[in-house]
Amino acid sequence: MDVTRYLTRIGFSGSVEVSLKCLAELQACHLLAVPFENLDVFRKRKKVLEVEVLYERTVDERRGGWCCELNGLFAWLLEELGFSVRIVSASYFNPEKKEFNGMFDHAALVVSLGEQEYLTDVGWGNVNAHYMPIRLSEDSVHKQPGGLYKLVRSGSYWHLMHRMRDIVGHHREELNRVMNEETWHVVHRFDTQARELEEFQERCDQYQTDPEVMLSVIPICIIKEEEGQVVSTLTGRRFTTIRFKENIDVRTNETELNDEEINKKLEDVFGIKLEKPMEIEEIMANLKTEENQN
Repeated sequence: MDVTRYLTRIGFSGSVEVSLKCLAELQACHLLAVPFENLDVFRKRKKVLEVEVLYERTVDERRGGWCCELNGLFAWLLEELGFSVRIVSASYFNPEKKEFNGMFDHAALVVSLGEQEYLTDVGWGNVNAHYMPIRLSEDSVHKQPGGLYKLVRSGSYWHLMHRMRDIVGHHREELNRVMNEETWHVVHRFDTQARELEEFQERCDQYQTDPEVMLSVIPICIIKEEEGQVVSTLTGRRFTTIRFKENIDVRTNETELNDEEINKKLEDVFGIKLEKPMEIEEIMANLKTEENQN
């Protein structure tokens, strides 16, 4: 594995140094170059959490991945560059169930710079992923391209919070909104105990096959653009672009794309060129049939 080739893959051309500035540039470059994606689930390619395997797919094949893959490999890069980094276990907060998912639900990173620590993440599979590292300090508000973030301490956990924003143009009209008062929601919680990458393999295996997990049933790709001011997403046959403006997310949607259009988006927007094109029309048609039968 070659560090220089990895840095080239993510488009990093700055000076390498153990500093917050360098860490922020590395995270930003990664988010702009390497998509969050789950296409291997539908290509019957098992996800193996070994850095050599992840390097081959991300650097050699120019693919993306999901949290434990992207952050697992990014942790290796940071260590090779001299950073003190540890993989930590995080859990998504399910707003419908009003509870957190289980342990090893999400792999995040904590980087130590002197006496200060930072939450770093290149694998959060949502449009509200933070673009820059966030200092582990209670209630400090961090303004980023995607809005305002803060960390709140609760026992042995840190809760990552994101201030809710206005939404226009959502493909589900009932989800458009205007925020009349300051409201924060929980993104996920994490502790700071160091974990080994292989500890996430069991949960990773589950998420590839569990029909209750969206990642196992709908093809998804997410990538940031324009210095984090724009996020592009592909969810099944829908392509959405979200532009972050002052306290408002402006969405534009292209729906019912055909396979030719989808595979062109994969290559042009997400940088994914597959030897065998994705047949997402069939995947979504089968899913709809199963839902109707249930």
